[in-house]
Amino acid sequence: MDFDQVIPRLGTGALKWDGAAARFGKEVLPMWVADMDFAAPAAVQAALAERVAHPIYGYPCGGTAVLAAGANWMERRHGWRPDPAHMLLVSGVVPGLFAAVRAFSEAGDGVIIMPPIYPPFLAAVQEQGRELLMAPLQQDRNGHYQMDWERLEALLPHARMLLLCSPHNPSGRVWGQAELQHLGELARRQGVLVVSDEIHADLAYADHPHIPFPRLFPDSLLLSSAGKSFNIAGIGGAVAVLADERQRHHYAAELRRSQIHEINLFALIAMIAAWEEGGAWQEGVRAYLAANAHHLGQRLAAELPAFGYRVPEFGYLAWLDLRALGLDDAAIAQRLCDAGLGLNPGPSFGPGGAGFVRLNFGTPRALVDEGVARLCRAFGGK
Repeated sequence: MDFDQVIPRLGTGALKWDGAAARFGKEVLPMWVADMDFAAPAAVQAALAERVAHPIYGYPCGGTAVLAAGANWMERRHGWRPDPAHMLLVSGVVPGLFAAVRAFSEAGDGVIIMPPIYPPFLAAVQEQGRELLMAPLQQDRNGHYQMDWERLEALLPHARMLLLCSPHNPSGRVWGQAELQHLGELARRQGVLVVSDEIHADLAYADHPHIPFPRLFPDSLLLSSAGKSFNIAGIGGAVAVLADERQRHHYAAELRRSQIHEINLFALIAMIAAWEEGGAWQEGVRAYLAANAHHLGQRLAAELPAFGYRVPEFGYLAWLDLRALGLDDAAIAQRLCDAGLGLNPGPSFGPGGAGFVRLNFGTPRALVDEGVARLCRAFGGK
């Protein structure tokens, strides 16, 4: 678990590294796509290597073992164990999100999201002919994001669904119990289904424990995966949790129609190994990421004090506020490109993203420091 080790990734077919030049127009230090530059847990590597050693890679079975491993992991990590009988396999969290919109709404129905938000949330609504209802998050003067309760109450009577990002990407929030409880009560009162994407949940820092939404409201739909938690996102695979039998059968039918109701052989093996044997690695990576988050904050405060940065409550995504620089998004993007740094532009996250960028610090500390050096080069830091 040497997270300081810099492991070269160019030439491995990694979107983050090998796809960066096409995305940004030149070679850059890629701190954009949400995967980490750390080796996956040794147990995952060993399980995959053992299976690869057998030369026949036919169709897999063992889905029940994945579901049991996932349920046991959620109990150990979050103190809540879903019934494996209430769980379904899905090829990935994003396909599962799109399928949920198809399964539980019709063309023209209202679906609520809370931007700025992970771009597939926008696409899952707009590209499937639903009405996009937006309740943008609100910032206080300290940059702390909160739900807009007044806006949500106004929209919920016009909605069939609410897509919740929990923890929230890119704002860095881990929603607290009071917030989730109030949101769930408002949604239930209006008969609105909450679909909670919890793919980053395991990366919540120790001082901000994550609460699975179905622990409070079993009539909701949860989507999760080992992908972000154990840095195996490229292998695929996810699970859905839906306690209501009628709704679960309806959702399962949509997964089958879309042919996203199975996971591949290597995802099955990797997810079981991660959930059953990766706990110590996961604790280590969370501690390293939390330290990176604070280190980044110290560097920015000392060298780029005009940047707005609030230490996130989970994971490895920094939501940087550059509005005080007085630059438009095109100028920000050009300066970053000139400095050789690849970040996600804020506008891609919808309303509330203008003037922001997202930086992925899930990387060895030396590369975090190099990223800050390139930010200084771009924006004239001290």
